[in-house]
Amino acid sequence: MHLFIRKILYLAAAVAIMAGCNGSDCPLNNTVRLVCGFYSAGSDSSIAISDTLTISVRDSVILNRSVATATVSLPMSYAGDADTLVFLYTPAGSEASCSDTLVISKSNEPHIVSLECGTSVFHNISAVSHSSRIPDPTYRYAIDSVAVSNSNVNFDGQENLKIYYRLHQ
Repeated sequence: MHLFIRKILYLAAAVAIMAGCNGSDCPLNNTVRLVCGFYSAGSDSSIAISDTLTISVRDSVILNRSVATATVSLPMSYAGDADTLVFLYTPAGSEASCSDTLVISKSNEPHIVSLECGTSVFHNISAVSHSSRIPDPTYRYAIDSVAVSNSNVNFDGQENLKIYYRLHQ
C-alpha cells in the first residue's frame, strides 16, 4: 500500500512541477526599446523623414537605411549612464550625408519577471540634449528640439521621445 501512495505522490509532484514551469508568466514582448516619434517643430503634427535615415551608436548601426520614417524603435545600452545616437540623413540620389547627434542621459534598472524569463534592463530618461544645425536645400531636416513624453523605457512600446524637426522650405 505504501508503494502505491508513494507513486501517487511522485506523479502529483511531477504534474505540479510541469505545470509550474510552463513559462506563461513571461511577457510575449520582452524587448526593451526606446520609441521616438518625429514631429514638425512648432506643432504636434507627425512627419515622415523622406531622406534615407541611418542611426548608429558608437560603431554599431541600430537602424539601417530606413526611408519614409515617422517613428523608430531603438535598443539602449544596459550599462552606460548615457547613450549617444547619431542620426545620419542621406537625401535621395545623393552619396553625401549630414548628421544630428542626440544624447540621452538615463538610469538603468534591472528587471526580473522570474528566473525562467531571464533579466531585462529598464531605463529612466533623466535628460536629453542634441546637436544644433540649420536645415538647407540639400539637407532639409534638422533636429529643433526633443521632448520626453514618457521617461520610462520598458516593454510597453509607448512613445518615449518626441523629436521635433525644422524643415527647409
